[in-house]
Amino acid sequence: MLLDMPHLPTELLDDLQRADLDPSDLSGRDPEFIEQYGLPICRWLSRRYFRATFEGLDNLPDPPFIAVAVHSGAPLLPDVWPMLAVWWERFPLRQPGYALVHDAAFRVPLLRNVLIKLGALRATPENAARVLEAGGTVLIFPGGDVEAMRGFRSRHTVRFHGRTGVIRLALEHGVPLVPVVNVGGHEVYIVLTSGRRLANWTGLARVTRLKALPVIAGLPWGVWVTGMLPYLPLPARIDYKVGQPLVFPRAPELAGHEPTLRQEAGRVQDMMQRMTWELADRRRLPVLG
Repeated sequence: MLLDMPHLPTELLDDLQRADLDPSDLSGRDPEFIEQYGLPICRWLSRRYFRATFEGLDNLPDPPFIAVAVHSGAPLLPDVWPMLAVWWERFPLRQPGYALVHDAAFRVPLLRNVLIKLGALRATPENAARVLEAGGTVLIFPGGDVEAMRGFRSRHTVRFHGRTGVIRLALEHGVPLVPVVNVGGHEVYIVLTSGRRLANWTGLARVTRLKALPVIAGLPWGVWVTGMLPYLPLPARIDYKVGQPLVFPRAPELAGHEPTLRQEAGRVQDMMQRMTWELADRRRLPVLG
């Protein structure tokens, strides 16, 4: 099955290795690169490898808006690639569309430049604001690396871990939040333990901003420690659901009101949790779907 996967030509990989792209520069996104390479590869991963299904795509509004999503299966972002295929099919490629990505991914030279060309931005409020001001869409994972490396038993649990940045952005810019959840994205391997205490004890959280040091079972390494080691994801079926947009007024005065931010973040988290449980209830077996 992997033999017919589209790939990047060797000469292009060499050029990408040498490029010096800025993960905070919106102009790094390359619609031609997306059309020629990104879309075919992500479409293949969605349809052939992860057998992705999508529900609620009609809920996607016109830009600008914030897509707030569950995150699973770091560091290869298996839950992201099928979403990108749908995004690029749904919206014009020249329409600004970006995803906020953890700094750790940008420390890998080749991966850094591929992600930037596909529309990845360093995860800062300023970068998200610039996308919205440009009339685009921005994909944000409030749970971040902690959620992406949660234990296998918690794979259907949605947690923002106290983060309220998506609510602040929505209130500052008066744009809707669109909840997106999936089941199956965290079945590409088995996280035996998330290792949050281990990350703090080793100093990893302080040095790299990664807040988890998980113990993982999967291919091809068997059992390993750290969420940043490349791996072969199991071909788990990933099922997605897009919820109704949550409309927020343009109210900068509320963007700094912590009780409002926490309340609204809890409301969004609870909505996404219910959506996730609805998908999980239909799932018969891990990986197979």
